[in-house]
Amino acid sequence: MKYDIRKLTLAADTLIPQLKSQRHRAILQNYRKHAMLEVSGRFSEIFTPELCTDNPSYRVAMAGNFLELNGKSEIRDFYGSLLDTESTVMMLEGEKIAVADWGFASEAIYHTFMPGRTAVMRGNEVGDLDAIYIESRWISVVWSYDERCRMIGEHVYLAPKATAIRPCPPDEMLTLEEVRAIFDPLIASAIIELPKTA
Repeated sequence: MKYDIRKLTLAADTLIPQLKSQRHRAILQNYRKHAMLEVSGRFSEIFTPELCTDNPSYRVAMAGNFLELNGKSEIRDFYGSLLDTESTVMMLEGEKIAVADWGFASEAIYHTFMPGRTAVMRGNEVGDLDAIYIESRWISVVWSYDERCRMIGEHVYLAPKATAIRPCPPDEMLTLEEVRAIFDPLIASAIIELPKTA
């Protein structure tokens, strides 16, 4: 059964209406739009002045490797590598979010669609390098935001090993083109309601 990619932002969609702080709502609205752009492979749009500061920084810890990325150029290259390895399409399960004035933290199981060769690069054992697999892995993130509710940067911590890796049946397959067809209108209508003091 095919995943409903619209549930990617379910945790944020559920929490936003419950928040009393307009700043907290704006932070999660920013995160929501960012997530849809990223999974759609439209990562260049993440760096617009509405969503991102001029000099963002990322820290990514995964499988014994640690990446420190500074500035839009380095981070664009990182996102480009996700497109190159065909691993942008993902679903989140059981996401928990805590939001504060400085930003938010989140933890979820990420179900990522990827070809076998990418799965091997991530430390998995698979039988067919050209087949599509779904990797499930715990990931925790911490994102910080400036006074205008724009992303300053991300700290991303991937569990050292996947909790599961399995071939993707044809009826579960989500292509980047399908994801874009669903998210393009949602991205176009996404708004970030800034607090009056931002």
